[in-house]
Amino acid sequence: MKIKIYHQEIAFTEYGNPKGFPILAQHGLIASIRDGELFDTLIKNQNVRVICIARPGYGESSPIVMDNIGEWGNLVKHLTDQLGIEHFDVLGMSSGAPYAYAIARELEKQTRNIFIFSGIPAMYDDDVLAKWPFPVKKNASLEEMQTLAMELFFSNPTKEDLARNDYSDSMANQAFGVAQDFRLRCMDWGFKLGEINQPVFMRHARNDMNVPFATAQITSKLLPNCRLQVEENDIHFSTDSLEAYFSATILPNIP
Repeated sequence: MKIKIYHQEIAFTEYGNPKGFPILAQHGLIASIRDGELFDTLIKNQNVRVICIARPGYGESSPIVMDNIGEWGNLVKHLTDQLGIEHFDVLGMSSGAPYAYAIARELEKQTRNIFIFSGIPAMYDDDVLAKWPFPVKKNASLEEMQTLAMELFFSNPTKEDLARNDYSDSMANQAFGVAQDFRLRCMDWGFKLGEINQPVFMRHARNDMNVPFATAQITSKLLPNCRLQVEENDIHFSTDSLEAYFSATILPNIP
């Protein structure tokens, strides 16, 4: 499914009960909104409606250039208005975390809870960047980031790779979506996490090799109302970890 926004399109997919309580899912870096099996644990609950939204350039979403992450909140507002959704929770997984915060900032009265699973930290913050172990180039061009994304993830795809939803949707539009994520995450987000007033349920593994735990700690302290759930013997992502988070943290908070 898609919605039109100023002659461009944002794709989304729904899972679960169409009349259930909505959770707006913000996907990770290499991901697809077509991989609905990730949410099986959530949608077994008959009162849950999961709405997965493809960011610009991913899959069938148009490659809309954004100046900052905060603009995502305004794009999603078009979706919630068209769907007639008045209240919802937001889920941000890995690279989707900043976009979950952007929705909560723009749609403050509609967003009830924010759930963050192994989220990208506040990379606009100097203290976070000081503990970030990977190269950062602030104000890089989108074209530079597309070249980097193609080299890192999509340079030698196999038939098996191309058959995967997450791979093909992330490679779409010359990896525009991945490139824009890379570019915007370490720039001014257009808002500060101190402006996010909703409850944030953040899960992070101490042994996360993709997003250092120290950066999650700093980010949690920037949020006025955040509960940091520390996993001592876990990794950045696995389906088992995600399902456990759904069962232990999200489902008990569904109205």
